[in-house]
Amino acid sequence: MKNNNLIECGVSFIVALFSYLIIGPIIYALIYPYINGTLLSYASLFIPSLFTLLVLVILKRKRLIDDFRASRDRDFSLPLFFIFLSSSFIFLSLTSLFEGAKVNPAPLLEKILSLFISLLFIPIQITIEEYIFRILPYKAVEEEKMGGKRVYVLLSLISGLLFTLPHLFNKEVWAEGGYWAVIHYFLWGSLVMAGAIITKGFEFPLAMHLSNNLVVSIVANYKGSSLSSTSFFILENETSSPKAIMTFLLLFALEFIFFYTLKRRRHSECQE
Repeated sequence: MKNNNLIECGVSFIVALFSYLIIGPIIYALIYPYINGTLLSYASLFIPSLFTLLVLVILKRKRLIDDFRASRDRDFSLPLFFIFLSSSFIFLSLTSLFEGAKVNPAPLLEKILSLFISLLFIPIQITIEEYIFRILPYKAVEEEKMGGKRVYVLLSLISGLLFTLPHLFNKEVWAEGGYWAVIHYFLWGSLVMAGAIITKGFEFPLAMHLSNNLVVSIVANYKGSSLSSTSFFILENETSSPKAIMTFLLLFALEFIFFYTLKRRRHSECQE
């Protein structure tokens, strides 16, 4: 049974990775010459995500939904997910504005249409990435071993590395000071996996990833971004920085404090 689980996770990982990083981009490259306009170009970026979702639905069917349960006795909590999502979205939005984001001079209609594209496709994109880089590695480990410190650290580091490698093709990595973006991706991948292990669920990584990408695509994008949306505000920087890394570390710390406060309150209510 344990070997079957490992084999299934391994097969799902290889198929999803192959679909997302090879076949999906090939389809995108074949279609791209026939795409005209900023908005269509932006929407076409999600072709690999949509293709991978289709492949996974065909491959796993109902088991795909079951994979989003971190354990047999714990369902995915929508309230907890939305708490993480809303709090991190507000924090990241305010941070972007305080960093000096300026109003994007693009037409308002283009911003609104770009917003709808983001709301439609970005949840699919982050779900696919989280499934590949967090959920499948997490599910490959036996539940009984998940509490061990060695497994905790190793799994977080593996997730950070897996998350970083495909993002090395992003534009911000090759801009001046792009090594900060590489560090940012690795820390991000490692810490959200740590968050999944600590909270014993996937609400934390999914919410953090979704809030980050929505803020970048809708609220304040930055020049040279690989996510070529038309956001309402625009930042001048072209890549990550020590300040951006410290900001996201602060966000993670606040979310963990928030989670433990909420957990303690629920425990107190149960005792009463």
